[in-house]
Amino acid sequence: MHPLDFISDSPHLYLFHKESIKTNFGGFLFLIYLVIIILIIVYYIIDYTKNDKYIVQSLTHINVDKGTDKKYYYNPNINFILGATVSVKEKKYYLDEFKFYDFHLNKFIDSNTNFNKKIKDFNINLLYECKYLNCSDYDERLEEFKNDNITRYNILINYDYFYLDHQNSDKPIIKDEDHYFGKYFYFNTSTSSSLTFNWKNIIYREKKGFFQSNYEDNCGYIESDETFSYNRLNILVDDDINKSYIDLCEISFKVDNTQYTEYFRKRISELDIIANILSLIANIFSCVKIFFGFYSNSFINYKIVENILNKNNPKRNKFKIDKSSEMNDLENNKFISINDDFNEKCLDKNENIDNKNNNNDNSDNFEEEKENSEESNKNIQNIKKLHFYEFFLNNIYSLCKKKKNQNLIQLCNKIVYKYASIDSLVNNQILIENFFKDYKWNQPCLNDIKNNNLIIQLKTYL
Repeated sequence: MHPLDFISDSPHLYLFHKESIKTNFGGFLFLIYLVIIILIIVYYIIDYTKNDKYIVQSLTHINVDKGTDKKYYYNPNINFILGATVSVKEKKYYLDEFKFYDFHLNKFIDSNTNFNKKIKDFNINLLYECKYLNCSDYDERLEEFKNDNITRYNILINYDYFYLDHQNSDKPIIKDEDHYFGKYFYFNTSTSSSLTFNWKNIIYREKKGFFQSNYEDNCGYIESDETFSYNRLNILVDDDINKSYIDLCEISFKVDNTQYTEYFRKRISELDIIANILSLIANIFSCVKIFFGFYSNSFINYKIVENILNKNNPKRNKFKIDKSSEMNDLENNKFISINDDFNEKCLDKNENIDNKNNNNDNSDNFEEEKENSEESNKNIQNIKKLHFYEFFLNNIYSLCKKKKNQNLIQLCNKIVYKYASIDSLVNNQILIENFFKDYKWNQPCLNDIKNNNLIIQLKTYL
């Protein structure tokens, strides 16, 4: 399983016995970041509460090669109401002589009566019922119409009413059985004609969740109409009942399945809001870290050099050195019982390493080196405190290198870059390893990590 582990991260380096250097400026930026995040969360919650919950797209499809494909073939059932009227001085009247006949079912359809029909199967004619077989009464009837100041003849067609409610959680296509779409179309009584309605299909789809079936429904409307006149009247005779009819208008629908309008909607869920918020949080946090990096890169190097100089300043660290030595003594006394055998062996070996004269010579040399070190430490001064904006300006050091503070920061950078670079660390480690090979231990017990105070403490939990 080891080759499949791409989750484990590389080890990190630590500064001043901590994971990172905490700064006041970093804390200030994080407070600003928290305020921005709170404002973003509040904004998204208010926006989601007040605004639409669905995203709707509308597309007009033109599928030239798929017009006969069953997938794109829509022939909906629609409820209709037909009627023939005459207009007299801005008023409309229904006439009993005008009748509708369904040639597909071979039966008459009552005017102003609801009936259901598929769009493709709609083939209905408007007929005038004559009193005589030769329809000689039709001309007389037309003269009567003219005397009554009839201005025009109309075909009334009503069909299913619907409206689109894109934000309705149950279904976006709302069909109201109490209402109809209605239109009046003029027809000529002196010639036979054909009236063709161009039907426009609307397909509505919605992709729902894992535990819900997807929504799909369709509806449609009359987009336009076409009228064609034959310049003659066709007379139809029914021999079974000895009646004649004048065919005034043929009514049909044309559906172009190669073109249709499709609506697709998707609900904006709570998970989408959470995902957007988390995405913004991550992006803003990355921007804040990039901005803070212009400050922290130079500040960390500055703090490292400051810490090194302060440790080598005897005036500043006299109390700390004494205190730390006392603590080390306490720790050694505390865990001496755990490692008694090991310490006794080290002490026995150390007694027989060198004679007393050599020890006296070594002690004299050590005292001289200590005096020289103390003299040099007297010249070490505390590194001066700098303002936070100085570290930002160091990113454009070439423009402000004449300033003393910028030179100080730049020199701190050079010190850390030189001694903390990987090539320097590896090179020095190799040299130290060779030094250990050539070194004769005065105290062999120090050549073992088990003599470390922290390792001794660790042994208590093993």
